[in-house]
Amino acid sequence: MTQSTSPLPTIGVLLLFGAALATAQHEGMNMSEDPPMPPFNATGDEPMSYALFPENKGYLITHVVFMVLAFWVLMPLGVMFGIGRSSLHVPVQILTFIVALFGYFFGKLYGHSVPHFYAGNVHHSMGWIILLLMIAQLSVGVVRKIANAVGRSQEAQYDRLESVHLVNRSASSSSSDRRSEHSEETLHNDSYEYDKDEEDNALMSPIDLEDEDPAMLRAHEKPSFVYRIFDKVLPYIPNVVKKVFVATAYNPFTNVVCRYWHTIVGRVFVVLIFTQTLSGLVVYHGVCRSWDLLGCIAHLIKGGIFFLYGIITFSRYLGAFAEQGWAWNRIDGASKFSFEMIESFLIFTYGITNTWLEHLGQNPEWSHKDLEHASLAFMWWWCGLLGILVESRALRRLLERTILKTPLEVPRHETKQSYSMNPFPGLIVLFTGISMGNHHQDTVYGTNIHYLWGLLLGLAAMCRFVTYITLYINPPTNNQPTRPPSEAIGAFLLIAGSILFMASNSGTLTWLRRENVDKMFLMNICVALSSMTLCYVFFIFVMKAWAMKREAIKKDKLRRQLGLSHAAQQA
Repeated sequence: MTQSTSPLPTIGVLLLFGAALATAQHEGMNMSEDPPMPPFNATGDEPMSYALFPENKGYLITHVVFMVLAFWVLMPLGVMFGIGRSSLHVPVQILTFIVALFGYFFGKLYGHSVPHFYAGNVHHSMGWIILLLMIAQLSVGVVRKIANAVGRSQEAQYDRLESVHLVNRSASSSSSDRRSEHSEETLHNDSYEYDKDEEDNALMSPIDLEDEDPAMLRAHEKPSFVYRIFDKVLPYIPNVVKKVFVATAYNPFTNVVCRYWHTIVGRVFVVLIFTQTLSGLVVYHGVCRSWDLLGCIAHLIKGGIFFLYGIITFSRYLGAFAEQGWAWNRIDGASKFSFEMIESFLIFTYGITNTWLEHLGQNPEWSHKDLEHASLAFMWWWCGLLGILVESRALRRLLERTILKTPLEVPRHETKQSYSMNPFPGLIVLFTGISMGNHHQDTVYGTNIHYLWGLLLGLAAMCRFVTYITLYINPPTNNQPTRPPSEAIGAFLLIAGSILFMASNSGTLTWLRRENVDKMFLMNICVALSSMTLCYVFFIFVMKAWAMKREAIKKDKLRRQLGLSHAAQQA
């Protein structure tokens, strides 16, 4: 009998390694203090910021409230309702658009009532881009809904006619048999009685087919919000306009284009809203000006990547991508590649592109800091490529054929899910944390902040290794997400480290020092923001589950009603 091996000794070794990592980095820190920061505009050449300008704050606060409500509450709910195929998707998205319009209105009021304090304000121009994309997305969504309604009505009508035709043909054949039998009886009987009501019931009762046919079931559902409005407006629309709209909206080309547009732009909105929020904070506080803007953008992009990575990690913990086998569960034959392949590919893409973007600045010569940043991207480049090679199933099959003499007719897509234990995505995060934790800065405050977020990223990578060890010893056996607690902790550490990463640019550090925000206070705020983020993600997933349950209850209730009506007709 095979004896199971406990993962506790291995996990204990990893935790000791993490503690040693933290101690080694902490011993290398400079414990001296920086000189105090001079007050604002002590030199006379420091520009004013919106945060320090006291007038018309009410417009700004109202703008922020409406935008947060629209883009951080309503829009994510609408997206999740759409994924859950809920009838609430379209009303929530329309409400999002209305609330966002109020936000844009108060933003314009504030912008025209105060001087312009930030040259090259990208927050303003990106706001217009998001508004135009939102209008296009809403229009495409409504067109898709109406086109689907037209298609479903035609499909339901065709299926109903086909069903009635089949029933009629069956009933007519049975009635002809009955008539032939009765015709024989008329040789001996003087009268022939035929139950016409029974024939009518047989001809016009396709209820049994409705219980099994989704198209028939949809025909009995209560119309959604958009369909009800469309039905009320439809009588007032000229027939020419109806025909043109149906010909334009309901055709294969438009269906494909609108579907892909709606899907891709819906995902891009997540990145755009996150970027717009960060740009609003930068512009409001007046940091990252002149040549410091490049360093600020670099920190925000890299930190933002780790932030979204933490959200995706926590989403996988909650069960996202379970149908692909990416939620630490088992689904044979689900996905052609593992999530570690996606991670390795993104690491490789980021490294190979960012290697050539680390020398953008005022000085044409390569500085020591430029070389440090380029070497970091160079590390991501090659470690990501190594992860791709290790994770490639094609190369794995090639090696197996060479070593194990595997036959050539083995299918390319593995029918049985093989769990990836690729250590290189976690390893690159670990060494990024170690490297950036030892990244020397011009100030002691900046060096200590880099140490903190480098430590957090390194510990997050250790959590991934703990996940691999536990799943290697006790692999999943069914399609239910296993939810390793190490992944929840890793997601928390990734988000916390990313927040400090984004805040560690020179402009933000200067603002933090001027506001007397010490390391302890900053760390506490970072932990609170990380917890808020995970609570927010959890709430979004719960609302998606609620919407799917709501639709399932509605369909179950409709099936029961159809069953009762069918039983009443039979009685």
